[in-house]
Amino acid sequence: MTSLSMPRHRRFRHLFHSLRSILIGGVWLVGLASCGERVSDHGQFINESDLATITIGSSTRADIVQRLGQPSFEGAFDPNKLYYISQHMVEPAGGTKTTKNRVIYMFTINSENKLQSIDLMDEKSGLNIAHIDEKTPTPGDTYGVIEQIFSNLRRTRNEQ
Repeated sequence: MTSLSMPRHRRFRHLFHSLRSILIGGVWLVGLASCGERVSDHGQFINESDLATITIGSSTRADIVQRLGQPSFEGAFDPNKLYYISQHMVEPAGGTKTTKNRVIYMFTINSENKLQSIDLMDEKSGLNIAHIDEKTPTPGDTYGVIEQIFSNLRRTRNEQ
């Protein structure tokens, strides 16, 4: 029986089952593809060849910026320090982002605008920061309705 000789309701049902199969297969493939971990790179990755062209005692601040690009940031308390940070982060499906690799290059410039030293820190020698999952507690944050009313009354009496 050809498709032309098939009754109309059978052709519609056949088409409906075909489209449903394609849709289910597409959703399944999208779901399977989204289960992988996400990898992201941040910062400026410094090549060893670029780093080899910079010499301590003769390279200037302008030489460093020209070869490596703008630094990630400059020292807040010492503007003669340039920091280049690069990190490789992985986020598993349904998990939290973790840093797999972090490298921090710190270039110290002396008063004559010459490179004095290059320091290297990785994720193990860097400072670990504790993140608070919830909001930061503040005074008055845990007051109930009655406590808030009485504190407002006390405040208005003190202002008079």
